[in-house]
Amino acid sequence: MSVSDKARQRVRQRASNRCEYCLSHQDYVMGTLQVDHWLPVSRGGMDDEGNLCLACELCNQHKWAKTEAIDPMSGESCPIFNPRTQSWSKHFC
Repeated sequence: MSVSDKARQRVRQRASNRCEYCLSHQDYVMGTLQVDHWLPVSRGGMDDEGNLCLACELCNQHKWAKTEAIDPMSGESCPIFNPRTQSWSKHFC
């Protein structure tokens, strides 16, 4: 599987050149924003645009193959933010 250049361009445009996890703009991050698989390929994720998002290197490296994290308030495991299905402002209120 590989993501086509056209798909990468559409993902970048859809994200308005911002990391979809931290909202940092391409102009203000070191390096180039990367196309990330929200559900990692190693866990069954596909190359379809519904599973792709734009990420800065820091967010992409921190997320890696995770889809869940421990909530520091409750101590419970919960899904991490999915920019394809969740609103950033509601998730991080």
